[in-house]
Amino acid sequence: MREIPWKLENPVKITEAELTALEEQYGFRLPEDLRQFCLRYNGGLLPTGTELNPEDCRLTDFLAIKYPVMDKIPTMDTLLKWQAMDGFIPMNLVPFCDDEAGDSYYIRVDEAGYGKIYYIFHEFMDDFLADPEGEGFVAGSFTEFLEMIRFPERTQT
Repeated sequence: MREIPWKLENPVKITEAELTALEEQYGFRLPEDLRQFCLRYNGGLLPTGTELNPEDCRLTDFLAIKYPVMDKIPTMDTLLKWQAMDGFIPMNLVPFCDDEAGDSYYIRVDEAGYGKIYYIFHEFMDDFLADPEGEGFVAGSFTEFLEMIRFPERTQT
């Protein structure tokens, strides 16, 4: 698994039981590469300037399952609760990463597209829902998504 040069790594880890409880609560199982990432890190803040695509907004954080790295960043659990309540985003899409504009990356957890990564630009939600493969597809897996990320060069002092 790719190493992440965190700006702030979450010091509070989750257990296999906590992750399994989240999955059971919402009726899915995360792909193994994302599960292992969540168990290893439980989210954190990315260095300023982290990019997936220079034309898009910069990535800011990976979501914690529980125990947020900062109070202002909701957890995956909280976002899934909101998602279930409002019904705008289908529950087969699980949020895991945010960008500086407040939009999110999701992993698909249904059989038809299991493990695929999508970006949802909230202002164009209808376009995404009409054609997710054309309007939001980013990567075929979480591992592929990680490999696409460009971290800023660290400066030597």
